[in-house]
Amino acid sequence: MTNKMKWLFPLLFIGLILTACGDDDEVENPPQNTTDNTQQEDTNNDDGNTNTETNDNNNDDNNTENDNDNDNDDNTSDSNGNTAYAFTGFSLEADFDDTNDTLDVDYDHETNETEASYEDKTQNINLQGDAAMEELDKIFSNFDFDESTADEDVLAAVSEAFSIPDDAKNVELEVDFSNGTEKVYRK
Repeated sequence: MTNKMKWLFPLLFIGLILTACGDDDEVENPPQNTTDNTQQEDTNNDDGNTNTETNDNNNDDNNTENDNDNDNDDNTSDSNGNTAYAFTGFSLEADFDDTNDTLDVDYDHETNETEASYEDKTQNINLQGDAAMEELDKIFSNFDFDESTADEDVLAAVSEAFSIPDDAKNVELEVDFSNGTEKVYRK
């Protein structure tokens, strides 16, 4: 019996540790525009069920469906896991005000999961998950760079958006663009 107890306690302890080390960065409710995908699907189904329409009306309905499809482009993510941002991964670290890791931002979007964290020691911000994503969405939505944008322009846009001072040390930005390109920017 004591031999079993000898193994039981370490296993319980390991299980407790693994449970406690959960992933707080996971975003449960990614931000979306006011347009709801389900609402649009219902509208499209209603259009398809009316068989008494003339050809002119059907053409109008098709145009409406195309317009609805274009509206979906503004959502933060769609059912295929694509984001409205030009990137699926964003990692930013910056040292300034004589503090290491003064700014630490991580965003990772995969098909079934989005993770986000945002820490800015100068503003006492330390957010994970949905709270981080809500703040980051406000910033990311204003970015207009892509993988072909000049490095200096990307760093300038990110520095301005996150209020990184010009004298910041060790600014490192890693971006995974939606087309698969991975770029590292350093200042």
